[in-house]
Formats: sequence, C-alpha cells, structure tokens
Amino acid sequence: MIIRSWEYYDRIAGKYDPMYETPKWRLYHKLIQSFLSEYLKEPCKVLDLGGGTGRWSLFLQERGFDVTLADPSEEMLKVAERKGVKKLFKARAEDLPFPSHSFDVVMAMGDVLSYVEDKIKAFSEIARVLKPSGLLIATVDNFYAFLQHMIKEEAWERIPRFLKTQTIEVGSTLFSFNSYAFKPEDIKSIEAFDMIDMRGIGVFDYTEDQLKREEGIIFDLEREFSKDRAILWRAEHIFFVLKRKGSL
Repeated sequence: MIIRSWEYYDRIAGKYDPMYETPKWRLYHKLIQSFLSEYLKEPCKVLDLGGGTGRWSLFLQERGFDVTLADPSEEMLKVAERKGVKKLFKARAEDLPFPSHSFDVVMAMGDVLSYVEDKIKAFSEIARVLKPSGLLIATVDNFYAFLQHMIKEEAWERIPRFLKTQTIEVGSTLFSFNSYAFKPEDIKSIEAFDMIDMRGIGVFDYTEDQLKREEGIIFDLEREFSKDRAILWRAEHIFFVLKRKGSL
C-alpha cells in the first residue's frame, strides 16, 4: 500500500532509531558528522528540515547552534521532543512556516529531499528561508546506485518506469512511499543555488563482519574516495552543499 512519506514515518517512529544503529548506518553517520563539521564550525541558525527524531538537531544543539527542527511527522516530532530537541515545528518542505531569510543553514539529512512531493516548491521554499549566501547541506538517494541494484537483483520489469520517473517505492512490504533518486547533474541544476561540494556516501560495498572488524580503515577509505567523481555513481547516497545565490 502506497502512502505519503510522513504517514509511513508516523507508523515507525517508535522503532526508527534502533533501525539505524547497524554497522553500516553507524559508518554513514560518522561520515556525515565529519562532513558537517567541515561546514558548521561556528554556531549559527540552522533549520533541520525533515529532522525526524532529532539525531542531527541534537548533534548541533549540543555544540551551541540555534537549531529548529521541522518535520511533517507528528510521531517523529514527539520522539525528538522526548530526546531533548528544543525547537520543533510540524511542517512540510513545500510550505515552511518561517519568515524569509531566517536561517544561515538549512540541513536536510536522511534523504528527505528525495521524499518531498513537489521538489521545485521545496527548493524554492528552502531558498526563501535562507539568508543570502546561506548553505543548503543535504543527502539524497542516488539514481545510479538504485539502477545498479535493480540490475543486480534482475528486477527488469521495474527499470523502464524508474528510468522514466526516477522514483522507486521504499519502505516495508505493508506500507511504502515514493522516493526520487537524484542524479549528480540534477543537483547541479537546482535553481537559486551554486554548487559548493558533492560527495558519495557508501562508495564501496562491505560485509557486516568487515564493518565491525575494520571500522577505522573503512571510514578512512570512504573519506578518501567520497569526492572521487569517477566513482560517485556507485555511492548509495549523495551528500551535497549548495550556496544560495545572493539575489533571487
């Protein structure tokens, strides 16, 4: 059954955090933390868009940042509040309840921009609430990694629709929602922004045992090759940083 993304997260909010404590996700979180630390060095005003249960809001809040978490899932917001996130708003990316030029940074981790229903409106709203030259820091699903997975799984019947729409159903066997898989060239062409950085997350494949035994060297490998554009297509997720143009 296909539902809207926030309805799916309402259903799994209570078990969401433990789902992302596997060795693979611990690696991804460690990588994202290191990437964020390169761009968020001094406390400033940050919108954690689609921040869910508050992992990244808390990461920045504990470092003195003025963080506001916005998410359309009421149940995820309840978890974030219990964990100690201070500023919470129930809102969709396409209709943000904030004045123009409110934030120095909009952060959209967890591929939330792949899940929005109107990408043009969402990016327009992000640009509106950012201060001139403010940063959008985000992760999205990678088109080429999804396509490679379909080929590996011999899901040939799904490929024509995916090539046409760049969307795929994600979630569980009972409930799912549509996710838009970005190509690197899609990100470069987003209006109102200039490209600053683009990296892959998960550019190599590892077994769970390898991730447990060799966490240090695997982290170093991922850091080293995350910026290699020749293998960016392999990455499960794309991390990127865009700068809002000064005048719109």
